[in-house]
Amino acid sequence: MDPAEASSMINQGAGTPGSPVGLAQPQMMTNSNMRVVKEPRGFLKLLQFIFAIFAFATASGGGSNFQFSVKCNDTDPGKLVDVFYSYPYKLEDVPVVSKFCENTTQTVYPLVGNENSSAEYFVTIGVFAFLYSLVALTIYVFVEGQFGDKNLWSKADLFITTAFAIFWFTSSSAWAAAVADIKWSTYAPNVYTHGDIVQLCSKKPDIVCTNGGQNSSYANLNVSILFGFLNFILWAGNIWFTYKETPWHAQRNEPAEKKYPSPALGTPTGMEGGTLSSPSQI
Repeated sequence: MDPAEASSMINQGAGTPGSPVGLAQPQMMTNSNMRVVKEPRGFLKLLQFIFAIFAFATASGGGSNFQFSVKCNDTDPGKLVDVFYSYPYKLEDVPVVSKFCENTTQTVYPLVGNENSSAEYFVTIGVFAFLYSLVALTIYVFVEGQFGDKNLWSKADLFITTAFAIFWFTSSSAWAAAVADIKWSTYAPNVYTHGDIVQLCSKKPDIVCTNGGQNSSYANLNVSILFGFLNFILWAGNIWFTYKETPWHAQRNEPAEKKYPSPALGTPTGMEGGTLSSPSQI
């Protein structure tokens, strides 16, 4: 056969469903296992992926602003001071700048509080949980079925899931306490009655600081706490389902016949222990 004709036949066979070459590409699609997403561990991992995004997004996007008014004397209508703060909520670095009431230069008064460590801890756990959930889902669907021995992966998945459950609880608890401190430090009446700003409001008897009417919005911060503890519940609940995939669970549920095999066929009654029972014992 001419080589050109042979090459043409091979090319034609690659496009027909019955040829071995034509089956090569569809074979790769059969390696995926989408059914695992319908199982508890896969479905919970999908929820963990989504809830982690909401947790760190609302925590890092919880910045807001508030106002308070400074009156220099009884006839002064007052001047509004706007204070803006944002993630990572290191309030000691938030400047409150004023240049009024006979001040010739700008004076900077920092807020009270420094909650950046709790905020960064919470957001970091959220980002890593999001990334791990994505990796685990990919392994569940596309890779797990190709493992010759799944024991190592199932054990690692169990340990990592347990660790994230602990991290979510500790970070959410610390973040909830930090949010309470942020609310106190950014409440206008607390701002001009505590910390360095007291120097501005008590510089002269005529200077009076009052609430400016616009208070901070804490909606994102409150929602982030909710998502944090929801993530803890999801990860803690998924510990059981990841444990069921490990060889430890399989060993516990191993049938009794495998643990304690029955006597071999043909063994006389009374010989199970190795000695023949006496007639009186029978």
